[in-house]
Amino acid sequence: MTRYLLGTNIISNALKPQPSASLIDWLARQRDEDLFIASLTIAEIRRGILELPSGRRRDTLEAWFAGNDGPQSLFAGRVLSFDERAGLIWARLMAVGKTTGRTRSTLDMILAAVAEANDCMMVTDNETDFRGLQIFNPMRHEAEEGKQ
Repeated sequence: MTRYLLGTNIISNALKPQPSASLIDWLARQRDEDLFIASLTIAEIRRGILELPSGRRRDTLEAWFAGNDGPQSLFAGRVLSFDERAGLIWARLMAVGKTTGRTRSTLDMILAAVAEANDCMMVTDNETDFRGLQIFNPMRHEAEEGKQ
């Protein structure tokens, strides 16, 4: 079985009022125990909520984040950290990016390093910033159908 690390953009898309149909279909076909998130994803989601102005939307997201459907509850026992092994992988990914003239996002490469360190396939629709790395984009099929 393949293990998957879900990028922050995948979690965000799944929470939209109109999420990607192909993403929801793909997620429904996965076993919970094969889906992981990074501690960085929890931090990015929390930061996004904290940056919202006070109001109904922020209150709703605060309640979701802290509740049983929030990322810490849904992924309990499946939150992967940026540890020493991931740090060494991150250093390699960043160095390769620099030597090949392909500037890479520090945060994106932390996620890629966490995925590699934990034998997970990185799941993202951000193909540009992860160019040259092995990723899976469950929304690619939907995007290609929209171009036709």
